[in-house]
Amino acid sequence: MSRAPASFDLGLAPTLLRSDEGTPSRHWYAFPLWLFVVTRICYLAFGYLALRLVPAMRVQGGLAGLRQYPALDALCRWDCGWFGHLARNGYEAATGAAPGVSTNFWPGLPMAARVLAWVSPIPIDYAILLIPNVFCLAAYLVLYRVFARLEGESTARWSLLVLAAFPLSFFHSSGYPETIMIFFSAAAVLLGSTRRHISAGVCLGLGVLARHLTILMGCTLLAAQVRERGFSGLFKKPLPLLGLLAPFLLAGLYLLYCWRVFHDPLMFWKARSDWGATAWWGAREALENFQRRPQVAVYIPLALLPTIGAIALLFRRSHLELAAAVIPLLIVLWAIGGFGLGRYAASCWPAFLPWGRWLDRHPMLRFPLLTVLVLLQGWYFFLHIHHFEVQ
Repeated sequence: MSRAPASFDLGLAPTLLRSDEGTPSRHWYAFPLWLFVVTRICYLAFGYLALRLVPAMRVQGGLAGLRQYPALDALCRWDCGWFGHLARNGYEAATGAAPGVSTNFWPGLPMAARVLAWVSPIPIDYAILLIPNVFCLAAYLVLYRVFARLEGESTARWSLLVLAAFPLSFFHSSGYPETIMIFFSAAAVLLGSTRRHISAGVCLGLGVLARHLTILMGCTLLAAQVRERGFSGLFKKPLPLLGLLAPFLLAGLYLLYCWRVFHDPLMFWKARSDWGATAWWGAREALENFQRRPQVAVYIPLALLPTIGAIALLFRRSHLELAAAVIPLLIVLWAIGGFGLGRYAASCWPAFLPWGRWLDRHPMLRFPLLTVLVLLQGWYFFLHIHHFEVQ
């Protein structure tokens, strides 16, 4: 029996990762699992060698509990230390900076690490690394399902490979909340595509609690409801609209906390300014200040890869909901996210599907592109390990 053309009605069974007739092959999970294991081995080995061969660091960073293990210590730099501090001491503890400055870091990761340390013998310093890596594996599994349903398993494999090889994707193995953002936003796309709109909204809201930029991907929830009922039918069944409110309600819990503790629900927004003018730089400011902070402008050509992929999503009807998820995010990143444009661009997972489709159809270009990406990732990871300003 011939199959109908692919569309974004993914037709998943009630369980996100269940395999049934018409879905990817029985052992579809093998490739995402293999990719996760291989990349983690590479990161640990590379980090160990980088710190053993060049032990002198510009600035002592990371978490004290990890420093005796170079392979793990290499995965915890910059913001990882802040998340560990928050998990251990909370937002109200003095940090040597302006009051409330740490509220710029949303509570999803430190809260999860604190809970894990409370219910298990795993120390907080290890939980800060373990949780993002567990979510990375879960994200690989969900992304593979989304990509395979849309374009087939071969394209799904190449899409995941490009995502994993992207120069700043090493952050997906470190103590950062990017993988939590990716997993919950991808799960929201899956749930929205199968008309479970409230569950999709809750999923997206959980991602927002880890990284507030996740809320920009909520446009895909609206796109899913418009696809299902049309604009005129949105208010005929108001219950699914609660799914659009759920991310804001969950984010509101953190705003309520900021109001209660710091007497300002937008303390997290104001705290960002305490990190300096670069916190609000976009691509234009990065180019204008190239002589002063050249490392920021370097992220611009890297971010072109997911940006081109996001634009390509607009040219396939079955990809429009993915475009709705990633294009608003990229617009904001280019406007005011220049300082983290490389790391943030690695979280724009829908934009890697067109690149996987392109590599699937052009075998001769696979090795050159992936080789360049992997070499760049190794270079940036090496700098990041030694506490150079790679964000």
